[in-house]
Amino acid sequence: MVGAGWGRRWLSTAAVVLVVVTATAAVGAEVAAAEATSRACVTQAPSEREALAAAAACRQPVAVGGTRTEYTQVLAQPDGRLRFESAVVPQRTRRSDGSWADVDLRLRAGGDGRLRPRASVADVAFSAGGDGPLVSLTREGRSLGLSWPGRLPVPRVAGDSATYSGVFPDVDLVVRATHTGFTHVLVVKTAAAAADRRVRKLTLDASGDARLERLADGSLRAVDGGTLLAQAEPAVMWDSSSPVAAKSAAEPAPSTALAAGDGARTASVATRVTGDGDLELVPDATMFDRPDATFPLFIDPSWSVARSKWAYATSNGCTNTDYSVARVGLSPDGPCDGVRFRSFFEFPTAALSGKHIESAYVQMKLQHSWSCGNTWVHMYFSSAITATMKASWSAMKLATWLDSAEGHANKAGGCSDSPQPDMIMNFERDAVTTQVQTAATKSWNTLTVGFCACNELGEWESAQDRWKKFYPAQAKLVVDYDSKPGQPNGLRVAGVACPGTGVLTTGTLTPTFSAVYPDADTGQTLTGTYEWIEVPAGGIGTVTDTYPGRLSPPAKASATANARATTAAVTVVRNKTYAYRVTAVDPAPYDQWSGWSPWCQFAVDTAVPPAPTITPGAVPWPGLPVTFTLSTPATDVVKFRYGWSSPPTTEVAATGTTSRTATVTLTVPRYGQNILWVRGVDAVGNLGNIATREILVNRPTPPVARWGLETYPGQTQAQALADKQPALSFDTPLTATGVTWADGIRLAGGQTTRFNGTSSKAVTAGPAVNTAGSFSVAAWVRVDSFTGCGNLTVASADGNVSSGFTLEYDCWADRWRMRVPDRDGGTFVEAHSNSPTAIRRWTHVAGSWDEVDKKISLYVDGVLVSSVTPPSTWLASRGDGYIANGVFAVGRSRNFSADESFFKGEIADVQVFDRVLVAQDFTGQLATDPTSGGVDAEGILAPIQVGRWDFELARPCYVQDLADTCDAGDGTPFGRWLALTRGATIGAGNGGNGLRLDGWYFPEENPEPWQATQEYGRSAAKTGLTPPDGAGNQYTTWQDRPVLRTDESFTMSAWVNLDARDGSRTAVAQRGAHESGAWLKFLSTTGKWQFIVTDEDVTGSPGASVSSLSTADEGVWTHVVGVYDASRKQIRIYVNGALEGTQSVAFTPMAAAGPFLVGRTLWRDQLTDQWVGAIDGIAAFQGAMTDAQVRALYNA
Repeated sequence: MVGAGWGRRWLSTAAVVLVVVTATAAVGAEVAAAEATSRACVTQAPSEREALAAAAACRQPVAVGGTRTEYTQVLAQPDGRLRFESAVVPQRTRRSDGSWADVDLRLRAGGDGRLRPRASVADVAFSAGGDGPLVSLTREGRSLGLSWPGRLPVPRVAGDSATYSGVFPDVDLVVRATHTGFTHVLVVKTAAAAADRRVRKLTLDASGDARLERLADGSLRAVDGGTLLAQAEPAVMWDSSSPVAAKSAAEPAPSTALAAGDGARTASVATRVTGDGDLELVPDATMFDRPDATFPLFIDPSWSVARSKWAYATSNGCTNTDYSVARVGLSPDGPCDGVRFRSFFEFPTAALSGKHIESAYVQMKLQHSWSCGNTWVHMYFSSAITATMKASWSAMKLATWLDSAEGHANKAGGCSDSPQPDMIMNFERDAVTTQVQTAATKSWNTLTVGFCACNELGEWESAQDRWKKFYPAQAKLVVDYDSKPGQPNGLRVAGVACPGTGVLTTGTLTPTFSAVYPDADTGQTLTGTYEWIEVPAGGIGTVTDTYPGRLSPPAKASATANARATTAAVTVVRNKTYAYRVTAVDPAPYDQWSGWSPWCQFAVDTAVPPAPTITPGAVPWPGLPVTFTLSTPATDVVKFRYGWSSPPTTEVAATGTTSRTATVTLTVPRYGQNILWVRGVDAVGNLGNIATREILVNRPTPPVARWGLETYPGQTQAQALADKQPALSFDTPLTATGVTWADGIRLAGGQTTRFNGTSSKAVTAGPAVNTAGSFSVAAWVRVDSFTGCGNLTVASADGNVSSGFTLEYDCWADRWRMRVPDRDGGTFVEAHSNSPTAIRRWTHVAGSWDEVDKKISLYVDGVLVSSVTPPSTWLASRGDGYIANGVFAVGRSRNFSADESFFKGEIADVQVFDRVLVAQDFTGQLATDPTSGGVDAEGILAPIQVGRWDFELARPCYVQDLADTCDAGDGTPFGRWLALTRGATIGAGNGGNGLRLDGWYFPEENPEPWQATQEYGRSAAKTGLTPPDGAGNQYTTWQDRPVLRTDESFTMSAWVNLDARDGSRTAVAQRGAHESGAWLKFLSTTGKWQFIVTDEDVTGSPGASVSSLSTADEGVWTHVVGVYDASRKQIRIYVNGALEGTQSVAFTPMAAAGPFLVGRTLWRDQLTDQWVGAIDGIAAFQGAMTDAQVRALYNA
């Protein structure tokens, strides 16, 4: 049975290898596709190269499909440029086949008869009449339905709207598809209709997965578990009053179901979620009963699946209910008559991170102006939007004046040429480009601009003739950008790769130079400039930009981005050492420079064997074997030296008569690009010139078995012992004996397996890995030391007599080791660490046996600490390998057919691989790394997320601890809430909702003087409700809960938006009794971000801190991450995905047992550093994130 099982696995691996495509083939396929695309005129193409080819051939812009989102896209231009466009309203939606379609809200009947928009980001359907739901919304498999209390007539469809006439006498119902959702508006045509009790209290039946919630401000949301399906602004109603005649320059359009007219009166509509979960709407009776009520009246709520990326602000807090246009200037009529409006637009810019901005402008489409002729409007760089749709006038700061433009589009009829057409207005001064460049350089994910009638001196905002309305759906940021080329890499001389150090020898007196020009703009052609020198006697270290003099350079060499360019040959002489370097530049007009590559040194030797030929076999994944054939026509070569580094040292005999050949099999040592170095050696020992061969491998194979060995909410002990990879090999669950579960030893709120050192073990029913081939095992372990402990085995595989390997702690020698025997009951050889083991600290250990290279390797905390090749006698005894065909065991090994070496301590996350582990298995990598092969990988040291708060379903705090308010749910299984204090509100976040803390009790809703508040959040569990008070109110009771073990490796992060730099502000922390154990903050004295850890939980305890290189930006969303890395005794800080500081830590930080804090820290027994601004996307991880993992978190 075992043999049959291994056979199935090997067949599977071999079959998978056959599908690998080399990089060269992939590039060739893309070129072929680009040529095919260029022959057909299309509006979008999958890749940049294909889009550029099509744009040039068809002389029209072509969208790059791979860059498109709902709000942004890149357009390839016929002249070879790339143009980025960003909007604030969804412009396109992804089809089921992965392609993109422009938003088209016109309704049509689907296969089920229901009415749907042709293309919308909201999957919404309306009734075609009858008894079904009026409207249904589906999102990520979850649904919301709203039904009319009666049978609906067949609707009249016009564009994006469907009108159900006469749902009550003189009452119509209008539903409309919007860019982000839908509206349902009741149109009450007469006073008699307004008197109908069914109109005065209307109930819509709710159905589907979602339940409805009403918030304190009257807004609504549909929620399924922890997922927000849609949300609605507070419902409003409006009448059909006309504008005052004296203000005839204002647009006289009447009220409609789309929006209130400028002269309309408005009122709030009360909403309630009934006990059955249905939606009840109660219009304002006073508007119905007014003697001068102007019919029809309109009653709505508007539902959306996405937070708006634009907002308005009014000088006195007046609320506007028409979101079809963005208003700027002094309102001439309506409920906000005489009130100043500003409008703000938050353009997504993440795709511009690190780019060169050649030019940029903002394009607006003017729908109406009060004036008949041109009047001014001004555009400013603004702080990020605080709330939607109405933002805070005081918080929305006009930070930097960027540009102004004149325009007019009067529709009132009072002008000689009325109605005037809409007008495009572009804001394109150099200051706009400069501001966008700042956003790109600092990796801002959004750029917010505000429009005001006021000039840069604050003048003219009350000038009536500057009143304007713009279309939000047609606001656009347009950017001509260029990706800066990376430093040239992959340097070669005469086709042979340059070593990282030392001097390459070549056998030709006329070598060529070549290099790869990396650039994210894959369709561009870059030009390389090569300079070369004769290396002076003092060596390469004495070379400067001017010394020694440069030799006559070869002609410049061009290549498509990420491709290789090769120069014409140069002439050299023997017995001299030369060096060259290369720089690449983008095409005009960008002319962005890559910087110089490192020097490549080389010399000529024509008297030694020539560089051999290297032919690879099938290219596998990292950690698996690949076979190469080495050959040379030089018949005096007796052997080859080969290896994955230069100079190569491993030898193999060369055979043959007319040519000399050898076949070697090696284990691929890294992800992505790998280079094999080979040279021939002749009979008298002359070392030949080196040849190289690059291979590009695909993403790594996952473990064949994995056991978590930890419980937490939603993860039972049975699940912790189950194999997480049952489909990849055998399904091998563990059966535990004598194992207990330790509370909070690795994860706060979790349990980890504890082994007692005498009898505890966890074993499978059969083998987990074939020990006759290459294999690896890895685990997180925590040793509980005691005198005379002997060997403590983490993992092993049973043979009949002894283990087939043991990964263990040698207590006597105080070191980790990986031991492998030559045969069952035979001799063990080990690779071991040399540094003392940290007792009672979590350590990651991993061991590998490489059957191909015959090496035992040991990794501690992701670092290779030992690699050992057994002696030849051992290898001869092992032969073709030893299969330990017994059970896989955690916590003990086997010797003389008996269990022994029981582990004492805790073990978690055991992983088994049927291959060798390589460096990137631990560190991970980004697809953007030059040698990555385009693969993102987080690595097996990826920390565990133990807290996530995105505030999508958070509830503001008007009354401290009032039930069903003042909270934000945790997005992880740990389910720890954030308990919010009085005054904390929920506003616009980094893409969705976010937490807003300003130290005042809802200043936008209350008159001055405002009440000062102490606003923050803390992690806690809900333990119940108080009995009802005299008013029937109940209050949540809380129990504080920690989130992180701050004495072990951890990561804390948040998206933050700082309103003011006039004091130090803490974003996130975890507190103890007297001090916080760790916190992330803005430090006002330096203007920078800072991450701090504390030594002990005593008042005034010293700590260690690390600060960012960059200064903090006010009013801009910024991603800040703090990492404590226990294995390296180091703290790190990252800003917007980039590492900006490291600092050694001489102590083990305190174990902060208190709650996780948001917006405050505990320092010297005082809560201090109150945050002023917004916070979103908070994440806490147990474990130290790597650079690649932090970057991936920022990009997520």
